[in-house]
Amino acid sequence: MNTYQLFEIKCASDTAEILIAELSAIGFEGFLENDEGFEAYILTDDLNRELMNEICEQYGISKIQIQEKKVQNQNWNAEWEQNFQPVVIKNTIRISAPFHELAKEYPIELLIQPKTSFGTGHHETTASIMELLLDEDIQSKNVFDFGAGTGILSILAKVLGAKEIFANDIDDWAAENILENLALNKMDGIDFKKGGLEVLNATQVFDLILANINKNVLMQSFEKLSAHSHNKSKLYISGFLEKDLPDLKHQAEKAGWVLSNKVVNGEWCAASFLVA
Repeated sequence: MNTYQLFEIKCASDTAEILIAELSAIGFEGFLENDEGFEAYILTDDLNRELMNEICEQYGISKIQIQEKKVQNQNWNAEWEQNFQPVVIKNTIRISAPFHELAKEYPIELLIQPKTSFGTGHHETTASIMELLLDEDIQSKNVFDFGAGTGILSILAKVLGAKEIFANDIDDWAAENILENLALNKMDGIDFKKGGLEVLNATQVFDLILANINKNVLMQSFEKLSAHSHNKSKLYISGFLEKDLPDLKHQAEKAGWVLSNKVVNGEWCAASFLVA
């Protein structure tokens, strides 16, 4: 069974937000914020201690502010079940886990089994891109969910009327979790493949592309995503800090995308692009 390293990091809340973004870019898969800072999880085999130490030092985090221990996958899930509370977005979407009671007062109720993947709606990155989706008419559209994680964006897109959805992710846990969440929400019409952008066929073209990942992956992907768009396609991105939007906008423009809208939650940002 795979093991994870759990790091308990004590820091101010504003520093925690930035550190979470930085650590997610080097392979950390999950975070639980608390009153003293946050917990960060990463597969033991994926941990690069040198990079982690450089990031922590950059933001003034000393070794005495970090506690480390090894955990099994089932311990991760138990932690999630202890801390996972339903989330409501724009008084329209309620995201809950199978162990919560359903609430009938919200138009959209999504069930997500919380595991090691991002995308439970708790973090500003996921919530922001879901806000953008609520304002988009995606009825009968063809959607690509790039780096689907839990599959929450695919599931919401289907609820909002998308015709066909293709989703991918490189993470083993995501590949398992998305199928579980599709079943929980009684979803069909969503095609998932494990892997990166190489799993796309050269002829696949999408009306709407969703990418809730991180800055580094986004910077490397705009041109490839352009190859799977048409002149009326839209691209929604999230998973980055607002201060990084100018860099992303510049890179996107080089690949033929133009910024059309953004949503900011705290220091985090989501943005929509049109084909130039």
